Amino acid sequence: MNPKYLKMMILLLLTLCTASMADAESSSKNSKNVAFLDYTEGGHNDTDFNATFMSEWWYQNGDMKLVAKDGEKKKLAFFIVMAHQESPELKDASGTNLSYLSTFYGLYPYEENATHNFTRTLVPRSSIENYIEFHVPYLNFTYPDGLKRFYGSGARGYMLNYSFDNMQLNLFFKPRVKKTVDSAIEPVNFTTYEYAYGKLRGSVVIDGKEYRVMQTNGYFDHMIPYTHDQATWQMEMHGWSWSEVTTDKYQTIFYGVRSMDDGYENYTYKHLTLINKHTGRIIAEYFGDQVNVDEKNWEYVEVKDRTVKRPSKLEISTPGLEISMNAQSVVQLDETSLPSGQPVGFVDFMAFQPDEATIKYRKNLEMGSAFYEYMVTDPGISSSSPE
Repeated sequence: MNPKYLKMMILLLLTLCTASMADAESSSKNSKNVAFLDYTEGGHNDTDFNATFMSEWWYQNGDMKLVAKDGEKKKLAFFIVMAHQESPELKDASGTNLSYLSTFYGLYPYEENATHNFTRTLVPRSSIENYIEFHVPYLNFTYPDGLKRFYGSGARGYMLNYSFDNMQLNLFFKPRVKKTVDSAIEPVNFTTYEYAYGKLRGSVVIDGKEYRVMQTNGYFDHMIPYTHDQATWQMEMHGWSWSEVTTDKYQTIFYGVRSMDDGYENYTYKHLTLINKHTGRIIAEYFGDQVNVDEKNWEYVEVKDRTVKRPSKLEISTPGLEISMNAQSVVQLDETSLPSGQPVGFVDFMAFQPDEATIKYRKNLEMGSAFYEYMVTDPGISSSSPE
């Protein structure tokens, strides 16, 4: 090749590479710290799904070891949810369209009783974008009281600033695994985007005393259930079960959704994922009849003259994989969680087990911690007997 043309081609390639790098740098350093355009991160509306009712929430949990400046040590697990609900039928007496905003948390101090809080408020639909950014490639949610904010992205990490009474969480979560997805049409339309494992860092203030986060495992997800023709999506299902187990090497995520016909113990939708924490690789996924769910040691709970049952032990198995956990420390979310006793639409049992949850993959048995949720909708309670 003529050296003159070779030199021109090299200069052209260098120019293109430099331009591409500049564009990439500009994109990665924009005001929202967005590394790529993943529009599953931001908020959604009911109109996006042609829904009569939808909910959307972002969930973060963690299992933390804390150390104060004076050397005091604590172990604390937690979950935080920030959510909104939209419907064209959600209006006030004057006909103004409204949006529901809610947030709730559970705290699980090791060797102490768990505590929780559930807060909900209505805002004019026209003002919802003051609190949540929609159709953007990042999360940015600020609760109306200004004391709770959740923002960021999977690529850059998520920041949680959350204050309530005597507690403050200032935590940064960086996923260390690829995003996984759960999605179904039956028995209810839903999609969940999960970063099943990552690390948290930051600080926690309890009763005015600050602790640094020294060691922690975390999990993040973003869920959107909705219905096309019912008053609420809860009317289409009996409930669901969700769990994640963390051991030294492995992470498992299980989603099970029950139809009205399934009752308390069967599942129309089942999906189990096994992840290698160290590499972020999905080792295996199992669906439907591949997954055996055995819930045991049922307990019966009275909620305003209604009896609801929940399992206190869960075993999940597939060929080559066995998982076991207990609902050891439980917080219960229902209509009694709100000061005014307003309907919530479900009874939700959110549990944490600090150790001795197990994952046995092939011949390798490991122990670790588990978060475990068992939810029953109000229509589910009415449609089936807990006996």
